[in-house]
Amino acid sequence: MNRRRRTRSIVVLLASAGALVALAGPGCAPGGYYNQSQSALDSLLTSQADLMRRVDRLDKKVDTTRENVQASRASADSRLGELTQRMDVMEGKLEASGIRFSELAQKVDTVKQKISSADSARVAQGLAPRDTTGIPDPEAAYQAAYSDIASGRYDLARQAFQQYLAHYPDTEESDNAQYWIGECAYATGDFQGAIVGFERVVLHYPKGDKVPAALFKIGVSHARLGHNEDAKKYFRMVIQRFPRSPEASLAKERLSQIP
Repeated sequence: MNRRRRTRSIVVLLASAGALVALAGPGCAPGGYYNQSQSALDSLLTSQADLMRRVDRLDKKVDTTRENVQASRASADSRLGELTQRMDVMEGKLEASGIRFSELAQKVDTVKQKISSADSARVAQGLAPRDTTGIPDPEAAYQAAYSDIASGRYDLARQAFQQYLAHYPDTEESDNAQYWIGECAYATGDFQGAIVGFERVVLHYPKGDKVPAALFKIGVSHARLGHNEDAKKYFRMVIQRFPRSPEASLAKERLSQIP
């Protein structure tokens, strides 16, 4: 904008100079000199007008570029704000999940402490420690066993689930307990023991919702042992009996990988 004002000031000065020359008239200066001065002034004014037009065009381009930059910056700021907001939401969900997990862990620890306290009380009274008949509640016993498998204590979890089934073989969680026995064996590399554990799910709880997963894991365990034909048999069994289950999709993928 300063350039534009300076340019216009020059034009005004030049126009004033032209007026003075015109007022001088032919009687005050030689005609040739007057004509030459007038022509030079006209040429200068024409050049200056052209320069003004160029400056105006340049100013418009600068303004347009400035507007585009501002628009781009505003769009970037908006996107950054949206991204920050999404991150805040995700952090909130993650924090809430962590709180729920901590609450569940505290509940499990409370159950285990109650069981341990019961054993200590029996010992203080001169009685034998709690045996399996002393399990206070099937849900508490199941959660205590599950806390072991969730913590990676597979041998302890396997024993706890076996103890659970010895006294609660027909609860809603019994098929899950048997399934986790198979998973504990699999996690420790005992694939043959895993097969036995999963087969008991199918044999003792044929209507349970763990049957598709048990059949699939039997196939996987056979594959780990190099029993490819047995593995294929169980994978096909999952696909035929439970075609819409997630395990059926996994079984198809596994079948394609076996030579």
